[in-house]
Amino acid sequence: MTIYELAFFGITFLLHIIGFLLVRYSFLFPPKKGLRVLMYHKILPDNPDGLTVTIDQFDHQLMYLKEKGYQTIDFKTMKALINEGSPLPKKAIILTFDDAYLNFQQHALPLLKKYNFKATVFVPVAYIGKTNIWDKGSDPLMSDADLKRLALNEEVEIGLHSFLHRSYGDLAPEDMVADLKNCVESLSFYGIPFVRVLAYPYGGYPKKDAELKRKMISVFQHSGLDFALRIGNNINSWPIRRPFEIKRIDIKGTDSFFIFRIKVYKGRAKLFS
Repeated sequence: MTIYELAFFGITFLLHIIGFLLVRYSFLFPPKKGLRVLMYHKILPDNPDGLTVTIDQFDHQLMYLKEKGYQTIDFKTMKALINEGSPLPKKAIILTFDDAYLNFQQHALPLLKKYNFKATVFVPVAYIGKTNIWDKGSDPLMSDADLKRLALNEEVEIGLHSFLHRSYGDLAPEDMVADLKNCVESLSFYGIPFVRVLAYPYGGYPKKDAELKRKMISVFQHSGLDFALRIGNNINSWPIRRPFEIKRIDIKGTDSFFIFRIKVYKGRAKLFS
């Protein structure tokens, strides 16, 4: 093989690599504008997995967000911005944590304070002070006393993650009414301040059943719900047009830091996913 043939194959290989990176990560495209909502679950010292981000990973991620000029807002602020017809603050981002694990209080909150960031914790209300029974797990969840203390922090607001951690894609409208009623009455009984924002368990809601979805939205409106969050792995355009289908970006402990940056940059790790 001549030097020219080697050069040809080398250039061809390089072009294939560049093409692959463009298609998979589209890192040369400009970042999407809009509201980024990141979804976390557990923050633990080690053993990262799909639901667990390590303390070191989380620290690195918050440092990156701070250095890049991202500013966290909460759902109270978002509601006010919408009501006022105000623009979204530059590089606004919302950090959310599902399931109200005790490790949020132990490991995430100190890092949020370190970087002066806010977050919203979504509580599966029937399991307050218990464990993640829906996963047949033994991870402790925060107690009512923990959540009341947590709500005193200006960095944190409490939201709803259903009552029994059941998918809203499997609930009839009357079950949705009962679920939200149980959440509101229980949190009020415990004296835990909360925002009327629901994170769908498992990201499930009736997106393919137009009639059930219409009834669900009616239930939410009559229940005084402000927003509901799916997964979706994308960035939300502003102003928010579908308040009960706000997309979140799933942050996993198995993601490399490069993948985390790509997700923040454009909402997902792949161009087509």
